[in-house]
Amino acid sequence: KLTNLEALEARENLLRSLPASIEQLKNLKRLDIGSNEFETLPLEIGQLENLQELYVDCNDLECLPKEITFLKKLQSLDVSENKILSFPDDMGELVSLSDLTASQNCVEVLPHSIGRLKKLTILKIDKNRLVALTPAIGSCTSLCELVLTENLLTELPSSLGNLKKLTVFNVDRNRLSELPSTIGSCSNLTVLSLRNNLLSILPFEIGKLQQLRVLDVSGNRLRSLPYTLNALSNLQAIWLSDNQLQADQDSRTGVKVLTCYLLPQRDANLAGDTKGETVVENGFVGGPKVHFPDVDGDSVDEDDEAIGKFERHDTPHPKHPTKAKGRQIDG
Repeated sequence: KLTNLEALEARENLLRSLPASIEQLKNLKRLDIGSNEFETLPLEIGQLENLQELYVDCNDLECLPKEITFLKKLQSLDVSENKILSFPDDMGELVSLSDLTASQNCVEVLPHSIGRLKKLTILKIDKNRLVALTPAIGSCTSLCELVLTENLLTELPSSLGNLKKLTVFNVDRNRLSELPSTIGSCSNLTVLSLRNNLLSILPFEIGKLQQLRVLDVSGNRLRSLPYTLNALSNLQAIWLSDNQLQADQDSRTGVKVLTCYLLPQRDANLAGDTKGETVVENGFVGGPKVHFPDVDGDSVDEDDEAIGKFERHDTPHPKHPTKAKGRQIDG
């Protein structure tokens, strides 16, 4: 009996099941059975009371047994690249969970109990079928990285504003038509990626994101940007299109905005078309980078002050990888 075993690595085999006797491994802290052929997990897995890391990625799982919620010491759970349709309703019982990766599954909703995961810092549920994001997400107050890329989201809950520690928020390639104004309360946000949605306007509260370094809004229906972007002194790059920003006035509201002649970047009737990007050598896609001269140490002419000290430079934009568990933007 391997009663003192603390780590079991069985990745990249042809395993389809685990023996029920696995429950005897009371000291097991790490279990890695990724890249196998599991269709189910044994119920006995819930008896591994000291388990801290569980990796079951790249299998054929369609669900997780409710017994998995008995793992009170579990800190890291990777279930990516399976066929999971839903999580157990009592997912919130995993009170020690800090890292949940569920990329490339078939999940449509997250259980409301996820709001009880007070230690959760990383949540990656990209490339799923999420149609809504539970407002309970706003109770995950330790969350630092939230990746929702490639889902079916049409709106975001206002409770996102409660995520004061959030630094990276990626919601590329969804169906969002607007952002909640409470996004401005995510005071530690450094990367905000909204690429390829249906956004026609950004909330003025985005100007409150004083730590923001990277903003990606390309591939939307934007005709202008809120002038409050001028207040973002730490902003290093804005992904837009190949055109120079100019100061203008919104014809409907009379509010001063930043505008760009070829915004939107795609026609409203071509919401799913992302083929307009120009591929160049070394696997990059052409796109602009907006510098702030006062940050870079450049001089600023008086005329430039009128448009918020923006200076555009064409810079390469990395293509999306063909296969990745979660897209990251390094500002």
